[in-house]
Amino acid sequence: MKKTITLLLLWLVIPLATFGQSGNLTPHEGIPEYCFDVVNVNSDKAGMSRLNVYFEIPYDELQFIKLENRYQAKYEVSVVVYDKDGDQIDGKIWQEEVEVINYDETNTRKKFSFSHNSFHLKPKEYRISIGFMDLDSKKTATRKGIVKLKDFQDEKLSVSEITMADNVEVDSLGVKSIHPQVAEFIKAAGTELYCYFEIYSNIQKEEDIIVSYKIINTRKETIHEGRHRRERTDYRTMDYIKLHKQKLSHGKYTIELEVKHGGKKDKTQKEFVVRWTGVPSTVVDLDLATRQLMYIGSKDEIDKIKKAGKAEKIVAFESFWKKKDPTPGTARNELMEEYYRRIEYSNANFGSYREGWKTDMGMVYIILGPPNDIERHPFERDYKPYEIWYYYQLNRQFIFIDETGYGEYRLRNPFWREWQQDGILF
Repeated sequence: MKKTITLLLLWLVIPLATFGQSGNLTPHEGIPEYCFDVVNVNSDKAGMSRLNVYFEIPYDELQFIKLENRYQAKYEVSVVVYDKDGDQIDGKIWQEEVEVINYDETNTRKKFSFSHNSFHLKPKEYRISIGFMDLDSKKTATRKGIVKLKDFQDEKLSVSEITMADNVEVDSLGVKSIHPQVAEFIKAAGTELYCYFEIYSNIQKEEDIIVSYKIINTRKETIHEGRHRRERTDYRTMDYIKLHKQKLSHGKYTIELEVKHGGKKDKTQKEFVVRWTGVPSTVVDLDLATRQLMYIGSKDEIDKIKKAGKAEKIVAFESFWKKKDPTPGTARNELMEEYYRRIEYSNANFGSYREGWKTDMGMVYIILGPPNDIERHPFERDYKPYEIWYYYQLNRQFIFIDETGYGEYRLRNPFWREWQQDGILF
């Protein structure tokens, strides 16, 4: 078994060295990795709604230039808003600069450049495009999404969307300021996390607003809930909930929020991800990521991570990958990032009744990467649909047949089945 696992590791590393030659790019060479968040709140302009856009990128993704006694990076953010017909409604382009003193800071993934902007728009659905360009390396990236802006001004009681924050300043009048965090990537360092929101009430009653909430994990379990009263200060009441990040393990969560006042109520919810620095952005469930190690780790290694306590699990997971890091002197673990990128690709392209990473095609793709060539035969007479994947550098080919006709292609190479029966793969 040890020999086989060594072979699997060797095969996983080989495509990494040649990945760019087939037209695909490794994460480090390709599209810059950044996070963004959009939050809908009420506008101070009549008949309008406000969209806050938050942008965050790790220093390691930026190209720093050495100056006399410091290092500097410059980048540009563009946000374009379209209506449902694809016509541009609004847009902004702005530039940011980042300066550091030490060279090590230019390669860290523990520090981030944060930027934001706002748009006042009519309450309806829009398409939004958020672009990034490094002004020195000229690397670019674009991400798109759909947002639906609420008409807060037309309701007796309403609540804004939630802004995640790592700091909230409060004085005698209430919330003074906040420092937002992008909900897509909440760093686990530190102990405090806040959910900031605004309550809009036209109800002229001398009674407190009742705020209740609960936090739910991906298994639909409520891991925390609470309830408090907030005095109505004016039409707009600013409020927040303080959470404790040390109670949240690595993963994806949803906070569900409800406000009640004067016999009316309104709800909102927000998904957010708590990630440990150094863990790929595609990993949002540590338990699942541990099970997915089956193609690269031994049973003993995987069991060690599974049996670790909540606080020790992330340490054991990081230790597993640290031993396999092909460039231990850098901030990134390229092998780990590529491994989970292949899992994400497999889920998106090979899933049927099972998740893509559990299928035969997913297994081969995760271990070997993209094939050099693919023959597809979906409508051969007297034959069931089949594909042949060629890996020329390994002098191997793999035949997949759709036995059922429902799109689940099974591997027909016997020696892979033998490995499965030995419990090495499945």
